Amino acid sequence: MAEKNKKIRKKTDKVPDRKKLVRNQRISIALNDAEMRALQRFFQKYKISNKAKFCRETIMLEVLKRFEADAPSLFDNVKES
Repeated sequence: MAEKNKKIRKKTDKVPDRKKLVRNQRISIALNDAEMRALQRFFQKYKISNKAKFCRETIMLEVLKRFEADAPSLFDNVKES
């Protein structure tokens, strides 16, 4: 019975600590008038109510895409003859 409890604990240990997920780092960006109007129009057109979430997800998506594109791949060094 004790072995089953150990297995359960191991699974729950993989859950990230909520304190580590708290967002307490801030960034600030400046937009010109045209960029701001375009962004507001986008939010209105696609009914985006949580603007911070949208911006955070959009930025992180681009960051992760670039990391993936820059990562070495298994066949990067293969020369074609």
